[in-house]
Amino acid sequence: MPKKFTQQQILIIIGGLVIVVGLLYLLFSGANSKKQVQQKTTITVWGIEPSKVFSDLIVSYTAFRKNASVNYVSVDPSQYYNKLLTALATGNGPDVFEIGNRDLPKWKSALSPMSTSTFGNQFDLAKLESYFPNVVESDFVSNGQIYGLPLSIDTLAMIYNSDFLNSAGIANPPKTWDEFDADVQKLRILDPSGKIIRAGAAIGGSEASIYNAPDILSLLMLQNGTTMIDQYKTSAQFANQGSSVNSGLSAFNFYLQFANAGSPYYTWNDSMGDATQSFINGNTAIIFDYESAIANIKNKAPFLNIGIAPIPQLSTTTFINYPKYNGFVASKLGNTSAAWDFILYLTTYTEGENIYVKDTGNPPAQRVAIATAESDPNLSVFATQALTAKSWYEADSSKIDSIFNLAIQQALSGSVSSQKALSVAQDSVTSLMSNNQ
Repeated sequence: MPKKFTQQQILIIIGGLVIVVGLLYLLFSGANSKKQVQQKTTITVWGIEPSKVFSDLIVSYTAFRKNASVNYVSVDPSQYYNKLLTALATGNGPDVFEIGNRDLPKWKSALSPMSTSTFGNQFDLAKLESYFPNVVESDFVSNGQIYGLPLSIDTLAMIYNSDFLNSAGIANPPKTWDEFDADVQKLRILDPSGKIIRAGAAIGGSEASIYNAPDILSLLMLQNGTTMIDQYKTSAQFANQGSSVNSGLSAFNFYLQFANAGSPYYTWNDSMGDATQSFINGNTAIIFDYESAIANIKNKAPFLNIGIAPIPQLSTTTFINYPKYNGFVASKLGNTSAAWDFILYLTTYTEGENIYVKDTGNPPAQRVAIATAESDPNLSVFATQALTAKSWYEADSSKIDSIFNLAIQQALSGSVSSQKALSVAQDSVTSLMSNNQ
């Protein structure tokens, strides 16, 4: 049986290959990185978008850079990272690929940041700040170096059944969490025994029923002003007691109350099954999801009267939203100069952004395109929210999702207090951060 390597082992192998490639380059290449872009180049790009989405982008790029050729490989999202790790470990990986906005810490050792000596006159940190929402710098800049750039920024929004809100006498979807609390009580339907017949909203449960439960919890903590990690990125802080209130615990308890049968806001439990399907079936009034989920909902329930609204906030004057998107990055083992030439054309030229948004219907990433999308009824909520999106440094996003999910499950089961569950989660994240130093 072939030996299976861990991701850490694979990244170590990649590092060794980088050294070998670098030595060979110094021995046999007299060309600098600028000349590489000018010479005939072929790069391979891996992504999760269908090939037809990238065909127009490639035609546009190769018309602009006539010496370039691009081979795009569309990979099934469910197999993407496993295939990518295997390809990189064997030295057969792509020059350009996509990673999630929470995943730079996990992939950084395999990536080549944008060379300022080659592209500094074309693009730099100042231009990044003017071209993209602030969250892009937070997610894809490390130690002053740019590691990735996006074509689209999705954000968590409120998706609701308009007919249910109308019948409950709710003229407008809730803008604040206080309004949400009140509306949930109007929207839910309980039988005499207290069993939920129709959920006011899918919130409070674990990943067993709400696949993005950790995202919603992170959003609530960030909105509540929780310090998620220390300034040195060495330990988690979200369960620590502040000077007067534990904002992380407060956000955690707020989330849990909706799945607590003893709470006046009880409206959900994991036994209700998949939240999205419950919404499609007309058994739930509100769910929280991304723009990427809308097409699936409409395909399965074409006659459902769906409304989309911004995620509720603590107040109507301060806005914090939660992002989910991919950035294009360059492998250390590839043609890094040509790779970054392609990434910059793809993400910073308005033509590339416009082609992508037109072909996919996804919310844009560039500020100038966001301004245009604000008048688009299908994209306005997501586009506007990108400007106030916020994330936090995660050593390993998939493992942290599991840690948050376990905390939710433990607190809901009553096996430990919510404070204890959150403290254990904090210790687990700190341990994870220590292991990735």
